Amino acid sequence: MRTLLIALIVICGLAVAADFGAAAYADHAAAQAMRNTANLGSDPSVDITGFPFLIQVAQGKYDNVEVRANHVGTDKFGFVDVEANLHGAEVPFGDLTSRQLHKIHVDRLEATVRFDATRPLVLLDVSGLLPFGVVPTGLHFNNGKVVVTGTGTNVTVDIDKLKSSR
Repeated sequence: MRTLLIALIVICGLAVAADFGAAAYADHAAAQAMRNTANLGSDPSVDITGFPFLIQVAQGKYDNVEVRANHVGTDKFGFVDVEANLHGAEVPFGDLTSRQLHKIHVDRLEATVRFDATRPLVLLDVSGLLPFGVVPTGLHFNNGKVVVTGTGTNVTVDIDKLKSSR
């Protein structure tokens, strides 16, 4: 009985380790795919949350994907910092492993964009900061930066369009 219990604990521990390992691999693969597809200068920070991760992989739908990209160059807004939470993101695991992320359907998207407040005229086109039908919900100033927030539901994030709109 004791041997069975120890074996069960070891198997559960290995399953949890495999789940966390797969999540770390997917975070890294998603960051590289986004950098490559959107022509970013460096990998964004990507954190795919939710447990168990491997069940999300099997379903192809992830509870929450947090993305942060700093110093992203744009023509109109200069360099911007972007944070986004993609809730209910649909991404086949094969797309992650092949680093071929092009379109991601998302149930709900929450985005925050920060840019230097020395570019005040761009405030006339704040909606241009939040593509894919994301509606601006907030605008304020913080430490010399303009901060724009927005949300969208049933959004398709087209990563290819990000590079063409910069």
